[in-house]
Amino acid sequence: MKNIRTRILRFTVALLTAIALSGPPVMADRGVSLVCDIWPPYQFKTEDGVTGMAVEIVEAVYRRMDIVHVELRAFPWKRALDAIRYAEADALISANHTPAREIYLRYPEEPIFESSWVIWTKAGSSILTLDDLKGKTVGVVLGYSYTPEFWNFITANCTVEKVYNDDINFRKLSEGRLDATVAEFGNGLTLVRDLGDTAIRPVNGIEIKRDGLYIVFNRQVTGEAFVQRFSDELKAFKQTDEHQAIREKYLGKGN
Repeated sequence: MKNIRTRILRFTVALLTAIALSGPPVMADRGVSLVCDIWPPYQFKTEDGVTGMAVEIVEAVYRRMDIVHVELRAFPWKRALDAIRYAEADALISANHTPAREIYLRYPEEPIFESSWVIWTKAGSSILTLDDLKGKTVGVVLGYSYTPEFWNFITANCTVEKVYNDDINFRKLSEGRLDATVAEFGNGLTLVRDLGDTAIRPVNGIEIKRDGLYIVFNRQVTGEAFVQRFSDELKAFKQTDEHQAIREKYLGKGN
């Protein structure tokens, strides 16, 4: 009798462990709830909702996994990060990797894309190196994962102004209320184009960081096996013509 109870207990533990690792078993039926910030060309609002390069890639991967019900809500970055931290959503598009976030997030092995973060200023600026930022006013976004080295440098040497999104920083830069801001390269190019201010440019030779941008999953609601499956499907999708067409749609041919 004792052996039977022991076997039943072991079976129950194994079953519960498998369920925990695989994530919600009815994921395909109930769909997924996603959050993001507005970050063109990767995520931006239209009359029909939220779209963009990262959104289209993520939705295509979910379709490959037979998940067609995808709800996407957009918030300022800090609010979106809080939503995924407190399990108000299944996943968030798009996040850099930080060890601190691994406490409450699962990261796939495969990023949505790789990106470069650079300094942006205006033509004629004396800012050519990182040291040239000393004494200048620099715009950053609340909740972004700048490197500790860069953050320590600007807090020690610059006037730092914090806002809720990159669009505000680029408008302030255009109006002369900032000397510089830091932003992801593709996002910066899109914001410059939308502003119509051709004087704003990236500073050649200053790369704050190069990092992957990921869809990240709340640990409480999504198991490790599901995240691994998503990563595998994303990696496979990147080899398709559909993926290349999405990249060219937003970044142009050759990108």
